[in-house]
Amino acid sequence: MIVSSDIMEIGNFAKKNKIYIALGYFDGVHLGHQALMAQCLQLAGENQGEPCVLLLEPHPLQVLEGMEALKNLNSLRQRIALIRRQGPFNIFVLPFTREFAALSPEDFVCNYLLELLQVKGVVTGFNYTFGSKGAGHCSDLQHFGDKYGFQVRQVAPVIVKNEVVSSTVIRKLIEEGRLEKAAQYLGHPHVYEGKVVDGNHLGSLLGFPTANVDIDQQLLWPAYGVYGGWIMDEDGKLHKAVVNVGIRPTIQQANKKPSFEAHLLNFAGDLYDKQLQIILTDRLRPEQTFDDFAALKNQVSRDKENALAYLSRVAKQAEAFGTPLEKCFFPCNRPGYPI
Repeated sequence: MIVSSDIMEIGNFAKKNKIYIALGYFDGVHLGHQALMAQCLQLAGENQGEPCVLLLEPHPLQVLEGMEALKNLNSLRQRIALIRRQGPFNIFVLPFTREFAALSPEDFVCNYLLELLQVKGVVTGFNYTFGSKGAGHCSDLQHFGDKYGFQVRQVAPVIVKNEVVSSTVIRKLIEEGRLEKAAQYLGHPHVYEGKVVDGNHLGSLLGFPTANVDIDQQLLWPAYGVYGGWIMDEDGKLHKAVVNVGIRPTIQQANKKPSFEAHLLNFAGDLYDKQLQIILTDRLRPEQTFDDFAALKNQVSRDKENALAYLSRVAKQAEAFGTPLEKCFFPCNRPGYPI
């Protein structure tokens, strides 16, 4: 298996193997994506070929309309890790540029699927589009498959509770602080990653020290408020936590940046400069302004009690997915993939 963004390496691999490829952006690697990849695995297996996934980076909207046009659910590294959970996929990463966006549907097929990848089969979702301004649709891809001699499979939408699973729906749920329902559509809990950076140390003065976790602001953040959190440290140890996402309105401070402030329960130690991963519960409450620090401290005590019940629910949800909670996090102490 290879993971590569090198055109020469990708081309050489394609020349030596029968390529069956899944197409899409795969943000979140949700249940719909998983169904698509299962079809790709099946098609490759039926034909003694190599199952592959083609990723375009960055997202087309971010190139055409600006980086603020869309917040990703996952970083590229996370998407690669989530895809590899689904099977022995080779993953090819190509840059999405304005020049790429200007390709006609047939030019995309000829230049990339045929010339570069020499595909034997292609699998797409029901709403896949390609080529300039999304002019190409699944019926067009089937036409090109018939014309140029490669198989095309289209995967039907995955329906959960009478709703089509999509990255758009999942983003909305996360923006509303509904992380547990988002996990139902993803088929796994949503994980945030970041390094602990220096904060204002106010939590320690109030008796509940916090870790200020630096989360990439190009990723989609949940609604501001207080959450329960399962946290995995660099050593792979799990901790229960209460996490405040937002700007901490009670604290008067100039130029405040939004942050993930995590108070780990029953923990003593130094987490500064450590990499943490966080799975959040549903939002316990919105952020609010307190009259004084005593009132804030009392509320944090109540938040801790509420969080414990929610955390138990999240752990049971992960087990229902068929994966122990600790396996839902990304591999610890690994440098990542060669991208």
